[in-house]
Amino acid sequence: MNAGQFISGLVLIILSAGLYFASRSRKAHAGQLNQAQTLDLRQAAQGRFYGKFQGSIVADQPLTAPYSARPAVAWSAHLERGTEQQDQDGTTTRWDTVWSQFATTPFRLKGAGELWFDQRGGMPNLDAPSTFDQSIHDITNPIIAPYATNRGLLGRLNRPNFHAVETSFAPGSQAFFVGPVEAVNGFWVARPGQDKEYSVLTWKSEQQVRIHMSRASTIWWVLSLVAFAAGILAIIISFN
Repeated sequence: MNAGQFISGLVLIILSAGLYFASRSRKAHAGQLNQAQTLDLRQAAQGRFYGKFQGSIVADQPLTAPYSARPAVAWSAHLERGTEQQDQDGTTTRWDTVWSQFATTPFRLKGAGELWFDQRGGMPNLDAPSTFDQSIHDITNPIIAPYATNRGLLGRLNRPNFHAVETSFAPGSQAFFVGPVEAVNGFWVARPGQDKEYSVLTWKSEQQVRIHMSRASTIWWVLSLVAFAAGILAIIISFN
């Protein structure tokens, strides 16, 4: 028996199981989205409901996103440094995160009523659009200056390789929420999902969310079948 091929086959079968459960999870989220009621939050705030809500983002004191310098109610940003490494296949680039941060301020989604997003009940998942995505090689750029080495002649000759990424929600932009909402001190507040509840605020429309879920579920299901078949084949060959 070829032990290497046998182990590879087992790894592929385990991978196929992970992909299958990921596909099942997407299908479950799609089912929750289909069953979610469209919320009208102009009624008196009382109880807890699961539903979907579309509206425009409003904030009294917006933040400033670090890279784009745009006003934002929530932003996430990170900076990666690339280092070239030599291996058997040639030169590869290893990326290490040298800075990462996330910030939010209380804001609300205004549509059929108002839905608040703050720390009173914990924030749901935030799927914000990209507002900055650049590769930076100029050592004088203030974004990378604190992390770029510039020591002597070799330091000046070494071209830095950094990748800066930022996503953020801007005041006035449209957003779609699906998940639980709950009355807190007379206001409707978005909640993170409990157990397997799907809860997200996204810049995508409801239709785009549906399409993305369907594609992801199908792709992961197909990859699961391919990985399972390849794993079985590798195990069979290992005994020959």
